[in-house]
Amino acid sequence: MCRWAAYLGAPIFIEDLVTKPGHSLIVQSRAAEECKTSINADGFGIAWYHARPEPGLYRDVFPAWSDPNLKALCAQVKSHAFIAHVRASTGTAISRNNCHPFTYGRYSFVHNGQVGGYDGFRKTADMMIEESYYPHRKGATDSEALFLIALGEGLEADPVGAMAR
Repeated sequence: MCRWAAYLGAPIFIEDLVTKPGHSLIVQSRAAEECKTSINADGFGIAWYHARPEPGLYRDVFPAWSDPNLKALCAQVKSHAFIAHVRASTGTAISRNNCHPFTYGRYSFVHNGQVGGYDGFRKTADMMIEESYYPHRKGATDSEALFLIALGEGLEADPVGAMAR
């Protein structure tokens, strides 16, 4: 399964959580101790917030531990809120568009796990995405579909209810 880390609080350098600690997200992506799969090498991403309401976003398809740009970005960017994700694909292609986080406006979203039987209702899920959000569908994952469906279900006004619906 995928792994993720999120932070909300006083501004810190992203490296303080994502790359530096002994049990950082990057360390876990290469050698997770408690997981069905110990390797998360199918891409990664970070969404962070600073001076603008919309998040900055960096994603790529390589294993997180092998990207020198990720290490440099984490060492330089200080943020009061960020979410980082390392991916273990559950069947969809390894592509940048399938790497989390997914963003829309001021929102960023990650998902750990998979929606069971997704291949059997993938078209139905896509049809559940409100027309105004569908142009933002860039990848093919269940996670991105879930995010866009939740936006159409009122994520901004009622996040818990939108996710439940």
